[in-house]
Amino acid sequence: MNKIISLNGEWQIRWNDGERGERIARVLAGDVKWNRAWPANVPGSVHESLIAAGVIPEPNLGTNVLACRWVEETIWYYRRTFEAPELAAGERAWVFFESLDLAASVYLNGKSLGSHANAFHPLRVEATDALRAGTNEIVVQVEAGLFHTMDRAADGYGLRLNHRLAKTPWLRKTQSQQGWDWSPRLMNVGIPGDVRLEIASGVRWENLSVTTDLSLETKRGQVKARLFAENLGQAELSAEILLRIDETGQTERRQVTLAPGMNTLEASLSMENPGLWWPVGHGSQTRYTVRVELHNASGQFGGDTRRVGFREVRINQLPHPVEGRFFTVEVNGKPIFCKGGNYVPVDLILSRINRSRHEVLIDLALEANCNFLRVWGGGVYEGADFYDLCDERGILVWQDFIFACFKYPATDEHFLADVCVEATHQVRRLAHHPSLIIWCGNNEIEWGSWEWEYEKGVAYPDYALYHLVLPRILRAEDPGRYYQPSSPFSPDGETANHNLWGDQHPWQVGFGDNDFRKYREMPCRFPNEGGILGPNSLPAVRAALAGGEEKPGSFAWELHDNSLTAWDNIPAYSPDLMLEQWLGKKVEDLTIEDYVYWAGVVQGSGLAEYIKNFRRRMFDSSAAVFWMLNDIWPCSRSWTIIDALANRTPAFWPVRRAFQRESVVVVRENDTVRIFGVNDGPEIEAELHFGLLELKGTYPFERTIPVKLPGNASTVLAEFSATEWDTLGITKHVAFARLVHKGSEVARDALVLPFFREMEWPQANVGVEVANGFATFTSNSFAWRICLDLDGDRPLPDNFFDVYPGIPTVLPWPESLGEPKILRWGNP
Repeated sequence: MNKIISLNGEWQIRWNDGERGERIARVLAGDVKWNRAWPANVPGSVHESLIAAGVIPEPNLGTNVLACRWVEETIWYYRRTFEAPELAAGERAWVFFESLDLAASVYLNGKSLGSHANAFHPLRVEATDALRAGTNEIVVQVEAGLFHTMDRAADGYGLRLNHRLAKTPWLRKTQSQQGWDWSPRLMNVGIPGDVRLEIASGVRWENLSVTTDLSLETKRGQVKARLFAENLGQAELSAEILLRIDETGQTERRQVTLAPGMNTLEASLSMENPGLWWPVGHGSQTRYTVRVELHNASGQFGGDTRRVGFREVRINQLPHPVEGRFFTVEVNGKPIFCKGGNYVPVDLILSRINRSRHEVLIDLALEANCNFLRVWGGGVYEGADFYDLCDERGILVWQDFIFACFKYPATDEHFLADVCVEATHQVRRLAHHPSLIIWCGNNEIEWGSWEWEYEKGVAYPDYALYHLVLPRILRAEDPGRYYQPSSPFSPDGETANHNLWGDQHPWQVGFGDNDFRKYREMPCRFPNEGGILGPNSLPAVRAALAGGEEKPGSFAWELHDNSLTAWDNIPAYSPDLMLEQWLGKKVEDLTIEDYVYWAGVVQGSGLAEYIKNFRRRMFDSSAAVFWMLNDIWPCSRSWTIIDALANRTPAFWPVRRAFQRESVVVVRENDTVRIFGVNDGPEIEAELHFGLLELKGTYPFERTIPVKLPGNASTVLAEFSATEWDTLGITKHVAFARLVHKGSEVARDALVLPFFREMEWPQANVGVEVANGFATFTSNSFAWRICLDLDGDRPLPDNFFDVYPGIPTVLPWPESLGEPKILRWGNP
C-alpha cells in the first residue's frame, strides 16, 4: 500500500517581478528573508493568499480586478518544510501535485525534481534521491504563463489583442482567464490542487478508471475496471484484482501478472437487470459503488472506489424525412429533449470553487427546469464534485475538451504530447460518470475553419488533434461515449453550424442583430449555444459598480460590461441599441434599478423566444441550450440567468416558465395562429383556453376545448385564422393560450408581434391578496411583466410574469416569503 504524507496546509510565498524580489538561485541558496513572506494555503492560489493578507482587494468588486493584475506578471515561490521518515530498503518516493497553475519548477532540498506547464493534468516527480529522513524543504517556482510563452509565436493563431499578449493557445490553463467577452483578464497562479509525498515499494498504485456498458436488449450491464500500477521491481509479480459492487455484493476476482514498469490491468463483471440511471424528469438516478483492490499474499498495493450508473445513450443522427439529419439524445431508448445552459467557471479564482458552490448552481439549474449542461471549451474540466452532483441530480453533461475559438499549435511536438497526457488523464478521471454523455473536441474551431476571416488562406495546425488524436484516445479510454470533433459540427461534409445537420450555435441573433423574433423561424436540430444580453441581479450590478460609480456608462460599468459593445464587426454599443429598439429607452437615462428591470424584461423575453421555438419543434429540434447558465464575476450586463452571487437574474423566471414540463406556445405562421402543447412528461388531458386578448381588457375571440397532450412530444392543439387579429390591430391585441389541468392553470403564453415600444399598453391596476398559502394577482387590463423582486436571492414561485384581464394569476405563497410586494410592471 502506498504511504501518503499530505503536504497540504500552510506554505509561504515570496515574489520576483524580474527587477525586485529574490530570484530562484537565492531562494535555493537560502538567501531569502522568509520572515517577510506571506502565508499561503495549499491547495490555493496566490490571489487568495494576497487577499487574505490584505495586499490586494477582492477582484470581483468595482475596478479592483485592475489592481490585481500585477500578480500574473510576477514569478512566485512557494515554500514549506515537512518531516519524512527514513526510506526502507527498496522504497522509493515521489512528490505528487494534483494541479499546478501554470509554469512550475519543483525543488526538494535544493535539488531540481522537474518542471510542468499544464493545469489540466497532475505532476508526479520522483524524490527518492533528494528526500531526507527528518526535515525537508520543498520549493515550487510558479508563474501564470506569461513568461512561459514569451518566445512563442502569436501570429497565425487567430488571436485578438488581449490573447496575443498571453499567446493563449500555448497555455494549457483556463482560456477565459486571459479575457473573454463575459470575463475579465485575471490569470490565476498557484498550487490549486492537493500535494502529497508518496512512498512505495514493490508496486505503486497510480490510478483507476471505470466504465460501464448497458444492453437494453439483454437487460445486462457490465462494469469494466482499468487499474494503472507500476511494478517497481525487476521481475514479474503475481497479484489479484478484487472487483466488487457494494450494493449487490457481487464480486469478481482476477489473477494478473505485473511486468516491470507501468501496467494497465483490467477486470470486469456483468450484472443482470441493473437499475437504470435516467435524466431528471424521466426516471430515477440509480447508482452503484464499484470497489477495486489490488493485492497479493503479502498485502494490498492499493484500492479505490467509483460511483457508476447504467444507461444506454445513443445520439440519433438518422436522416430527417425532409432535409438534413436528426440530432437527438436518446437515453435508455427514450428521446430526451435537452433543456439547459452552458456552464463556465464559477469564480475568477478557481481555487475558491468548492462542492457547495457547484451544488447551489446545479440546484438553481434544476429550479429553472434544466436537465442538461454544456461544459464549455474555454473554461475548465470541472472538479469531481460537479460531475458527482450531476450524476446525483440527473443532469446530462456535454463536455468540451478545453480548446476554444483559436487555432492551437498541435504541430508542435511537445505541445501535442502534453495535450495527449492531458486528454488521457481527464477521460480516465471522468469516464465512470453516467451524467457525461458527450465528449466534444473543441468550441467553434471547426466553424472558424469554415467561415471566419482569420482562417482564410491559412493552414489548420490542429485539425488532426480533433479528428484523429482525441478520437483515438477516447477509443482506448472511453469507447462507449459519443464524440464529435467540434461544436458546432455538421456531418456529411456540410458547413459547420448548418441548421439542419449536427448541433448549432445560432448567433445570427444576439451578436448585433437583437431582433429575437427571428428565433421563431429557426429550425435548428440541436442548438446548444445562443443567447441575449441582459443584467445581473440588482445586488450583483451594484457590486460591479462599487466605489461611487453606480450609473450606466461609468468606468466600472464598462469594465464589468460585456465586451461585445466594442467589437469591430458588431454595431457600436449594440446592447444599448437593443433597449432602444425594443423599448424606446436609452441606457444612460435609466437608474440602476430601472436598467435591471427593463433590460431584464428584454433578455427574459428573448431567451423565452429561443426556448419556446425549439421546444415546439420537438424532436425536429431536440434541444434548447442557451449561452449561458452562470457568471464568473458580477456583471453590469451578461448572458446569464444565475449571476456570480448565485442570485437569479430577471431572465431566470421567463426561462423557468419556458422550460416547465407542460407548456403552451403560441405561434403565427403566415395567416394562421397555432397553439402547440409541449409535454416532457406522461400524457395528460386538459382544457385549452385560447384566442385574442385586447390589452385594455376584453376578449374579442375566445374558445375553450378539451385537449390531450401526448407524453414526450409537441402537438398542435388548436389553430385559427389571423385575419381578425390583423383587423383588430396587432398593437392592441395579443394571441393567447392557457392550459388548465384538473382545475388549475399549468401553463400560459401570449404572442406579441410588434416591438414592445410599438404596443399600445394600457394603464393597469394590479392587486394582490394572500390567503390559505396562495397569492392571487388580478388586473383590469393586461398587466405586463409584474416584478416582485430585483435581488434574485429568494425562491419565488414566479417573477416577471403577466396577469391577464379578469383571470387571476394564483401562485403558491408560503409564509416564509412574507407579504408579496409588487415593485413595478411594464404598463404605464
